[in-house]
Amino acid sequence: MNKLLSVNKALVMSAVLVVSFILLMSPTSMTMNVFAQGNTANQGIGQSQSSTQLGVCVSGDGTLFSCNNLNTQSQSNSGNNAAAQSGGNDDDDDDDDDDDDSNGGNTANQGIGQSQSSNQNALCVSGLGTFVSCNNLNTQNQQNSGNNALAQQGGGSNGANTANQAIGQSQSSNQGSGVVSGGNTQGSGNNQNTQTQNNTGNNAAAQSGGSGSGKSGNTANQAIGQSQSSNQGSGVVSGGNTQGSGNNQNTQTQTNTGSNAVGQQGGSGSGSSNGGNTANQAIGQSQSSNQGSGVVSGGNTQGSGNNQNTQTQNNTGNNAAAQQ
Repeated sequence: MNKLLSVNKALVMSAVLVVSFILLMSPTSMTMNVFAQGNTANQGIGQSQSSTQLGVCVSGDGTLFSCNNLNTQSQSNSGNNAAAQSGGNDDDDDDDDDDDDSNGGNTANQGIGQSQSSNQNALCVSGLGTFVSCNNLNTQNQQNSGNNALAQQGGGSNGANTANQAIGQSQSSNQGSGVVSGGNTQGSGNNQNTQTQNNTGNNAAAQSGGSGSGKSGNTANQAIGQSQSSNQGSGVVSGGNTQGSGNNQNTQTQTNTGSNAVGQQGGSGSGSSNGGNTANQAIGQSQSSNQGSGVVSGGNTQGSGNNQNTQTQNNTGNNAAAQQ
């Protein structure tokens, strides 16, 4: 059962992020077909940051305050996606059958996405001592208070509405450090990663189906997802003492207070009309950390070769749906 739950959680998170960033690639637009009388809106807000750092030091003497990588990434969004759609009521039928071909339904895709990635590698080879060198430090911060808001009124005989809304935050960090020193090694070959995500944005949709004789139901897909990943590897080989070196520290924090909310009213058409409603809602948080450290020292190894990982998740967001 636990394995099944883990698989389901992974699938939910994958779906959340894929939907969110696919939406980000779509241009903002709204179109109307005068014959179909339906509307389509694609809205996206996206922020992306990527960093790659490489430091290599080879010295016949000592290495001091060298080949350190420092990366700081910060994203903040307070913008909103908002759309109101009203389908047409054209009931004209240009063919010779008895069916009403007018389509007064609406489709809206809204996404807010934030992405950060960092890759850091440092290598030091010293004939003598190595002091405060070949360290990797990464800090990533994401803040979103933007909302996806949508109102849809179906029209015509096929007045069905479809709404896809997603908010996604993704952070990834890869760090590798190596130190080979003929003498003492102090404060070197360390990896430190801090990742913070905070979302207060909501997905909100109100849908009302059409009143024609065709399909007049509503479909809403809403998702909020947060994902963090960290990979750290450190190796230190020292001919003398090793102090405060070859350590990995990772801190990941996720906070979500955003909610998914939808109100749906099916159509009131007669005959074979389909006025049913469908709502799919998900909130997911995912964190992963992989750490590896190795220290070989000819003397003492004080405060070296340690792995520390702290992960925190807090969600007070809700999934709320009202259907009629």
